[in-house]
Amino acid sequence: MKENNYFAGIDVGSTFCKAVIINAGDNSIAARSFSPIKGDPEKASLTCLKDLSKKVKTSSRKLKKKSLATGLNADKISIKEKESEITCIGRGSYELNPELDIVVDVGSFSMKALKLGEKGKITDFMKNYRCAAGSGVLLELVAEGLELKITELAEIAEQSTEPIPISSQCSIFAESEVISYKNEGANIPDLIAGVCNSVAGRIYPLVKMLDKEAKNVAFSGGVAKNKWIVQNLEERLELRLNQLPLEPEYVGAYGAALIAKEREEN
Repeated sequence: MKENNYFAGIDVGSTFCKAVIINAGDNSIAARSFSPIKGDPEKASLTCLKDLSKKVKTSSRKLKKKSLATGLNADKISIKEKESEITCIGRGSYELNPELDIVVDVGSFSMKALKLGEKGKITDFMKNYRCAAGSGVLLELVAEGLELKITELAEIAEQSTEPIPISSQCSIFAESEVISYKNEGANIPDLIAGVCNSVAGRIYPLVKMLDKEAKNVAFSGGVAKNKWIVQNLEERLELRLNQLPLEPEYVGAYGAALIAKEREEN
């Protein structure tokens, strides 16, 4: 392998920038980085690139030239090569597990499901950007309203004995509904379990509409780190989700790095 033979994928989402460097020789991940957007996608992407370049001891300027950007805010950064997040998620997922039928990705403000065909080709997909009630922002709003950390939600939900259904279809109304239940003295674990169940309930139809017989389904994106949502989705689908050998929020960035490499080779 040649010295500094790396490629980078930069996934610039709505709230966080995720970045991955791969070794060109075997597509293995050499380094990862993560930075909050805070209203400045360009700064966040450059922060990730600088961090990655330090980790692999290469020039951030050279690395930028061998990078590809994706995500909701990709068009707001100065990296020239870009690709849709649908394509990048599909490419990264297939590399991690060629047996997948469906990949579900849920981030802060988006929810999407991809159907993979032969050699990882995306044969169909569905997405929902119209309402954030089924995405990570709902969990963030609920955690804030209950004065909890978002990372605590799944653990608290595990204490639930009777989850409270959340009926609102809008994240703002859903947050208000949760606060109302709290003020009425509702059991907090039951309330949180109900919120998590509502997220899983919005993911489920996307999978079924793409492939009613899907057996190999994976879950990527930051929301996939919520174990209660994963468990509830598995119960709805009546199968075990495939565990990808990479933290779920980096799947799109990994796919972007792979595409960056393939574009240079072709």
